[in-house]
This record gives sequence, C-alpha cells and structure tokens, in this order.
Amino acid sequence: MKAIVCERLGDPGSLKEIPTPQPGPHELLIRVIAAGVNPIDWKRRERPETTFPLVLGQDFAGVVSATGNRVTKYAEGQRVFGIAWGHGSFAEYTIAPEDDRQRPIAKIPDVVGDADAASLPTAGATALGGLDALNVTAGTTLLVLGATGGVGGFAARIAKDRGARVIGTGSAANEGLAASLGLDEYVAYDRGDVVEAVKALCPNGVDAAYDLVDDAAALERVATLVRDGGAIASTIGAADEAALARRNVTGRNIYAMETPAWSHAGLRTLLDLLERGVIGVRIARELPLSEAVEGLEESKAGRVNGRLVIMV
Repeated sequence: MKAIVCERLGDPGSLKEIPTPQPGPHELLIRVIAAGVNPIDWKRRERPETTFPLVLGQDFAGVVSATGNRVTKYAEGQRVFGIAWGHGSFAEYTIAPEDDRQRPIAKIPDVVGDADAASLPTAGATALGGLDALNVTAGTTLLVLGATGGVGGFAARIAKDRGARVIGTGSAANEGLAASLGLDEYVAYDRGDVVEAVKALCPNGVDAAYDLVDDAAALERVATLVRDGGAIASTIGAADEAALARRNVTGRNIYAMETPAWSHAGLRTLLDLLERGVIGVRIARELPLSEAVEGLEESKAGRVNGRLVIMV
C-alpha cells in the first residue's frame, strides 16, 4: 500500500510503498477514504521520543475492509471514523482496535460525509474536553483565545449551544469567519491590546478562558482577565497551575487524550453536534495523498483558514 512515511527524526516524510498491515483478533483493517490534518501530525515527526519509521496522520474516515476473528461491534463494509495514531492515517489502509480508550472509533451516519468525519476527532475532542474541564454551562462567560482555529471554532459553537456568552479572539482578517461562529464579541489581536479590550467588555472578569495559542508568559497576562474563583485552560501546556491556584483561579493543561471526550462516546457526541448543526466543518482544501507533506507544511506555517483533508 502507499503511505506517507517518516524514516527518521527530521525527515518531513514522503510517499512510499509499504506492506499493508494485518488486523489482530480485536482489530479492524480500514480502507482510508479521508484523513484530517492536525498540528500533532507535524509535531510528532519532530519529537525525539517518536519511534521511527512513522506513518503520519491520526484522524481518518474510511470503510472496514477486514476484521479480526474476535471483532463483534463492526462488520466489513461499514463506514467508520476515529483516531489511528498507532498505524497512521495518511495511508491507503490503517488499523484500529474495535474498542480502545486511546484510539477510539465510531460508525459514520449516512448523512455525514467522509471529509467532514475525518476533520472531527482530534480538534473536536480537544474542544469538548476543554469545555468540560472548564465547566462551561448556561450563563458562563467564556473567553476563547484563537476562536477562529480548528479547536477554537468547535469550542465557540459548542459553548454557545450550552448557553454561554462567548468572547473570541483572532486576527482582523478572520472577522467574517468569527461572525459565522455566533460569537457575542470578537477581539482582533492585531487591532489593539486583547487584554485591555476584554477588560472593557467584562470589567468584573470572565468566568473561564480557553487559551489555544499563548505561551506561559502571555497566558499569565490573559489569566488576569479571569474572575476570582474562575478557571483557565491551555492546550499547549502553558498554564502554571500552582501559581494560578494562589490567585484562586483553577488552571488546567488540557491533553485531549486524557479527557473523557477522547472516547467512542466523545465521537458520538461530536456526530450529534454536527448532525444538529451546532458545529460545522469548514474545509479549506482537499489534497491527494501525494501532497500530504505539503499540507503539513501549510499547517505548520499557520496558513490554513479551515480544515485540510487528505483524500486517499
């Protein structure tokens, strides 16, 4: 089969012919139709602890091609989507366990397309996991830093569906996209100081902040916007939980794989939100497998306004 493979640390990856994997007793062989591109895909190839060779990609949508002899929940020919970071998704075939906490999968309803399904798992689970950790409910005032990105867009729409007031930040160029998210207020970071602008909107502070973009120093300043007893979460490990606790602010570093949203139930929740129109997938571009590495470079450079999908 063809797959995008990294041979060693520093290798950006290339299209290679490798053996088709074979499913174990509780595993599925899946013919990949579409694979979503996420920052973790290019980050993983740059981590010294990564085991090489590595087939890139983790989010996928596809069709069950074969099943292990002990599989009971899925059958050949069924459409499924999920996370396959062990075997990779930038490939003609991948392997997924039928029931695994770290590599969840679920069936795709007929009304959901492959590209949309492949765009959901990682970004959607990160959005869900963060909102749950922040306890975002009706009446919560939530600040989303990076609201027009993949995770931020999902988080903003889901928070609105829960009845929260949502303030989002992003660039002035993304103002139109921000409007489509139904944000209550939008602050463009390239038009002025974000912290001062949010202070003017919420003099008593926000209840919660979900920061998807800031390093530790910038997040420390953003945290001053959170009211006494509120909470702030970071997806890039920037929250100093002990220091925030001394200010009576709950700090969370969100690792999606460790949240309840990273599960079969989480995937089903995302499908429900998609089918109800709460969230939508904005496909920036569909690329063939042969151009997957170029897509990763686009993602790394931050030039993507929407979701990149590899159509295998």
